[in-house]
Amino acid sequence: MPSEAPIGFGLMCKPPRPGTAKTRLAAAIGSDRAARLARAFLKDCAAAAVAAARLQRLDRAAFFRPADAATEIGAILGPGWPLEFADTGDLGATMQDVLARLLQRCQGGAIIMGADVPLITGEAIAAAARSLREGNDRRIVLIPSVDGGYCLIGVRSLEAAASLFAPMPWSTSGVLRETLSRADAAGLTVQMLPPQRDIDEAADLDWLRASLASGDAAAAFTRAALAGMAEARP
Repeated sequence: MPSEAPIGFGLMCKPPRPGTAKTRLAAAIGSDRAARLARAFLKDCAAAAVAAARLQRLDRAAFFRPADAATEIGAILGPGWPLEFADTGDLGATMQDVLARLLQRCQGGAIIMGADVPLITGEAIAAAARSLREGNDRRIVLIPSVDGGYCLIGVRSLEAAASLFAPMPWSTSGVLRETLSRADAAGLTVQMLPPQRDIDEAADLDWLRASLASGDAAAAFTRAALAGMAEARP
């Protein structure tokens, strides 16, 4: 029977500051609007994690960078989100550090997720936690992103997954492929869940608008931000 021990869940956060948030998107819509959307994405991802915690036993925390962002992140997420600074200077090493912290206090496993997937649901995160519980210490769980990376990874053992975070060309279309190759070489069992879409480019934003218009996706904060941007047009 799967363990009911808590699974650590880390939301990887950056402050939605104009000029530094969603820079590729900002090139198309401006830095202020990109920052407003980044804030909404963060709030929607956090809301999905809260919903997931009602379905699976998750020990949530927000891991942020840079070091001066604690007040901003705390004001956006509100109570119930312990804040921890995490930045080793390398993305892979930072991810491994966060997973190590979570595994140290959570026997069920550890999950980390980015905050660029506003349409992710609590059910999707809960499914990742459930799959992690059903595996052994060699299992990893991935939610791919359509750009060739992944937006969520879960592990049961840091030792088993250590090779996954060695130096890699992060933020490229080959991240998922390389991760799967490393997992295979390390003898890990990979559970892949349905993909999500990071919102990084103008084309992603067009897709997001169409998805919200045609579907029943919640993403309440993103909906409100997009509505406000539309109303502000001259």
